[in-house]
Amino acid sequence: MLIRRLSTSSLLAALLGLTLLLSACGGASSSGSNSSTITAGQVLQKAIASMQKLKTVHMDFSVTENLQMQSQGTATPTSQSSALPSNLALSLQGSGDEIFPDQTSSQMKLSIPGVGTNLQLNEIVKDGKVYIQNKQGQWYVLDQSSLTGTSSFLEAANSDQYSRLLTLAQKAQLTDHGDQSLHGQSLRHISVTFGKDALKDLLNSFEQLPSSLSQSNLQQIEQATTLQQAGLELWIDEQNFYVHELGITLKMDLDLNKLLQTTPTTSGSSLSGVFSTQTAATVDYSKFNQPVTINAPANATPTDNPLTIFQQ
Repeated sequence: MLIRRLSTSSLLAALLGLTLLLSACGGASSSGSNSSTITAGQVLQKAIASMQKLKTVHMDFSVTENLQMQSQGTATPTSQSSALPSNLALSLQGSGDEIFPDQTSSQMKLSIPGVGTNLQLNEIVKDGKVYIQNKQGQWYVLDQSSLTGTSSFLEAANSDQYSRLLTLAQKAQLTDHGDQSLHGQSLRHISVTFGKDALKDLLNSFEQLPSSLSQSNLQQIEQATTLQQAGLELWIDEQNFYVHELGITLKMDLDLNKLLQTTPTTSGSSLSGVFSTQTAATVDYSKFNQPVTINAPANATPTDNPLTIFQQ
């Protein structure tokens, strides 16, 4: 069953990763007025096609994540449950370049409770390897395949995560704000609102869940999770139909009581309450199809544990 095969930390890591992807059920609609004869849905379709054809792009991104554990009941905490803090605040800011389909170079600053604040690092992905440089200047290298099935907060630097959002947005509610100015440019502003019944599509679309999760595990998480809010803000030019800015808002709750009711717990476990997460992210795209060179660093130290990089 789920609790026996999946540790609490793995489950929470999965939920962290879920915030990077959204999905929705139901037909799309649009509202608002605009002088253009192209509808918001058509602009979105053209943007999806244009972004898929990109050869290179520059990204500036910012992600904040607030996590709260609202305990319930009078059960005595175990060593596992008591180790979980009631509030966590994570943040990431950075920029990077991407050569499609599988090369990236990014510079980031992270704040992760229990690990450190203002953690500065560089990351390069090339030839199936992930290279990470810590603040001491030491490069580490991991096999990209070793990260499959994990939820990496560093995936915020991967534009593929956001490209999937555009495709899923076609099934959501669209609000057309017409042409508005952003960073000195006139861009089509479209708001995307996902329904609260979006979680099933979200789980089915998520590509970074722990490999130990089965389909029944996903159904159990779906039944215990409430998607409170999920939306995008898109700013798209109507010449090349590139996305210049993408904003993400996500709020959801995991009821641990419901989750544990559907699965037998390990001996002594007394986890209860609601685990809530709120995420806000902004991604700015620029320098579309401009020449970029990404070189892998020499003499990187092999590791299979990303935490060792931050603990130096």
